Amino acid sequence: MFLRVWGTVEGWLVGLCGLAGLLLAVYQMISRYAFPDYFVDWAEESIVYLVVWGSWLASSGLVATDRHVRADLVIRLLPLRAQHWVELVNTLVGIVFCGVVAWIGIDIVTLSWDLDERSTSSLRMPMWIYFACVPVGTGLMTLRYVCRLWRLLAHRGDAPIDFGGTSHAH
Repeated sequence: MFLRVWGTVEGWLVGLCGLAGLLLAVYQMISRYAFPDYFVDWAEESIVYLVVWGSWLASSGLVATDRHVRADLVIRLLPLRAQHWVELVNTLVGIVFCGVVAWIGIDIVTLSWDLDERSTSSLRMPMWIYFACVPVGTGLMTLRYVCRLWRLLAHRGDAPIDFGGTSHAH
């Protein structure tokens, strides 16, 4: 239940980021040519922030449904037991990698906060808000990998496991 709500909230946030970015892009395009007096210099910057935030948030859902970028052609050719062990190793590597990137991201956010770094447009957005997408996104991915690890450890490995996407075993 909790995981379903988590996925729904993430999906809505990703959708809102995409919709807001799209609406800003349309506004920017129309105002640039039809209403130049209403053109703003911060829309393009905001579109980038929204798309980047949406992408980082979406990556967590991709891990949850086993759709994140990975080379699984060879893995699918292995026997089920071997696939299980490879998935365990893959998941542990994902936890470590995302955890390290989240930790480094926190350092970047903290530095940006300490320096009071701001964007160059009239928006003057605090850059720590933008940079926070890295530790938030990888933190969520780390949690998803931990959930994945839990499922793998509870699974015997003698049948394909479906993480919400498509099963990779044949």
